[in-house]
Amino acid sequence: MKSLFVIILLMVSIFRLSGQTDIKIYKWDEVLFASPDTIYGLSLAKLKLKSLPKELSKFIYLKKLDLKKNRLAQLPDFLLDFDSLEFIDLEKNQLNYFPVIFCQMSNLKQILIGNNFFETLPECISNIEKLKFLDLYDTPIKSLPNSFQRLNNLYKVDLSGIKFSSEFQENWKKRMPKVNWEFDPPCACMR
Repeated sequence: MKSLFVIILLMVSIFRLSGQTDIKIYKWDEVLFASPDTIYGLSLAKLKLKSLPKELSKFIYLKKLDLKKNRLAQLPDFLLDFDSLEFIDLEKNQLNYFPVIFCQMSNLKQILIGNNFFETLPECISNIEKLKFLDLYDTPIKSLPNSFQRLNNLYKVDLSGIKFSSEFQENWKKRMPKVNWEFDPPCACMR
């Protein structure tokens, strides 16, 4: 019995270290009448939203927010009140710029923002000090700001679906050797 308890404790520790959590992700229609302080994970994915509902602003305890596959072109400032937010998924939206408000959200650890339309990342991205994973898949990024290399907790960056020269790829691999970079095969292009 004691050995079973030790095994369970070990499994829980491994689970936590791997970044997995047991946060339940609710759908928007499930939380409309819920107490906001009891909701830590929320999905508004695939709702064809052009803007986020104002009612979302009361869910300030969210740790995970899934907004993928909508039509969002910008994000509201009330997201700055989401001090606990660690994970946000904005894949397949219509963002023409990387949301600068993220630079003020110090607890973000994972940002999935691939398949959008912006071409640059702001210098202030280095302010997201806890960032571990950044997914920019199939977003037409032309370069990375120098401040990017100050993201000391970063362990993975997905830049697949974007054409970069072998020089660009090797340069960033040397600058940030601890990062797991995902690139497509290099092109004979300038960037």
